[in-house]
Parts: sequence; C-alpha cells; structure tokens
Amino acid sequence: MEILKKVSESARTITEGAKTIGKKSSDLVGAAKLKFEISKLEKEMENNISALGSLVYLQYKGEKGLEEEVERLLKSTKALEDDITEIEVQIAKFLPKPPVCSKCMTELPMAAKFCFICGTEIVQDKPTE
Repeated sequence: MEILKKVSESARTITEGAKTIGKKSSDLVGAAKLKFEISKLEKEMENNISALGSLVYLQYKGEKGLEEEVERLLKSTKALEDDITEIEVQIAKFLPKPPVCSKCMTELPMAAKFCFICGTEIVQDKPTE
C-alpha cells in the first residue's frame, strides 16, 4: 500500500510540475506577442513624429492650414504612448521582475534568498494573483 501511495504522490507532483511549465511557457508566448505589439506601436509613433517634424518645418517656411493635421498627429502619438504603457503593464504581469539587492542593487535570480555579491538577505514580495 505504501508503494501505491508514493507512486500516486509522485504522479501528482509530476502533473503539478507539468501544469507549472505549461503556464510559464504560455506566459512567455503571451509576453512575446505583447512585445511584438509594442514594437509595431513604436514604429507607428516614429512615423508620427517624423511627420510632425515635417509639418513643423513646413509651418516654419510659412505654409498655412497645417494646425489640424499637427493636432491629429499629436493626439495619435499620445494615444500610442498610452497603449504602449498599458501593454508594458500586461507584460509585467506575465514576467515578474527579478529581485534586486537593496544594498548593492544587483539583479538576482528569482529564487535567491541572499545576494551573491554582498550577502544581504533578500526579502521578496508575495506574488499577486
């Protein structure tokens, strides 16, 4: 009976491990998709800023009637910036930041209990669900 109990516990542990690995891999895929979305939004922002520069130069040269287009590009660029910030928050949920030593500011592995540089004990925040 004891052997069956150990086999059952081992199977449960393996199943839980597989679920954890599956969640982590799906988190990585989700974060990669979001990072790709950020890169697309950043490219669009670069295009807007380039167009704004051209419009400002044309205004400097005396061309009239560009104010509405400048305003539209400014609002569009601000909206893109806000979207990027929102996506970065989503990425942070997928990929929590590693702990940093409070004394020497060294970035540490996720499971670190002590800093490997200065030996300071690491107090980790409890993860939020």
